[in-house]
Amino acid sequence: MDYNNKILMLASKFAQFFSDTTRGQILAIICPYTFPIDYDAFGLPDRRLDSWDFDTQLKAFVEYNVKRHRAFMDVVGSIDNDYVPAMNLNFGYGVHSAYFSGAPVIMGNDTSWTRPFLTDWSMLGNLRMGETTYWYRKIMEGYKYLVKMQDGDYAISGFANAGPGDMANAVRGDALFTDLYDAPEEVHSLMGKCSDAAIWLEESIARLVGAGPAGGSVTANCWFPGSAPYISEDFNDLCSPAQYEQFGRRYTRKIIDHFGGAYIHHHAKGAHIHGLIANLPGLKMLEQSWDPQCSPPIERLEELFEMHQTLPLMIRCHARDVYKHIEGLKRGRVVIMLNVDSLQQGREVMRFIRRHSKLS
Repeated sequence: MDYNNKILMLASKFAQFFSDTTRGQILAIICPYTFPIDYDAFGLPDRRLDSWDFDTQLKAFVEYNVKRHRAFMDVVGSIDNDYVPAMNLNFGYGVHSAYFSGAPVIMGNDTSWTRPFLTDWSMLGNLRMGETTYWYRKIMEGYKYLVKMQDGDYAISGFANAGPGDMANAVRGDALFTDLYDAPEEVHSLMGKCSDAAIWLEESIARLVGAGPAGGSVTANCWFPGSAPYISEDFNDLCSPAQYEQFGRRYTRKIIDHFGGAYIHHHAKGAHIHGLIANLPGLKMLEQSWDPQCSPPIERLEELFEMHQTLPLMIRCHARDVYKHIEGLKRGRVVIMLNVDSLQQGREVMRFIRRHSKLS
């Protein structure tokens, strides 16, 4: 794929960011989550996820999302920010385990879910990877459409993988929390299966999509050298540090070791395990997202940078927080998922960031 100059320039910039471990480098991305545009103006109004028939409308679903991505770039692309245009598929959270478990997926307005599939440990042997599960086939078919519609104006990211703990939680349900005490060997077996499934899916997509821009990959709209699959650690945020060490960390590391890196998403609710995640060998970037009733990461930068040392941190904050905390931001290597209220505010705060970042 011949990528456009914008993508190649951003890939070069991120390559510099990763090769130079000097503190004081600040990148910022303005994305659809942080600046929603008026899609109605483009004839692309919001649609409920459960309004799509994925048996007959999958191509139309992918095309709709590609058009919305291009509309977003038409509006926001003029702002000098570090958002690497990239797409993946979002069928809601239920699909993140159903491609493996085969459990029925319940679609809602903007996400999906499943009911616990593994209701008895005797069913554990029924969990196996296979290309015949409905959602594995739909994921791969959807990615084929993404590849066909690609015109050098977006990269294609892998699936936003549920980490082994998140997937196990979806498959087993909240009984998994007491299983940590009552059935530890079974939990280890399930976690191992889930890490293998995440590796299998990511490899399947990578074979289909091919090489990313500049020989790297794009995850969370950031360019990475080599592979950096997206891993979510939400389940482990609700566990103790000892439980994460015993049941979670090794299976996340298995994925990192396989691909030579990863991007990990977790929450401020899991601040008590952040240091353990940050110390995973080979990790390329760690996001701590904000949560209600938790101190936002932007207010704990000194603590987070101490844990990270040179590991890049991703946080989310509003433009006004950048002005308030710029001196703290300059003490680490950080990518900001930047909330703005207007295009003008976005331009102004990005000019401010460029003046203060060692990487402009």
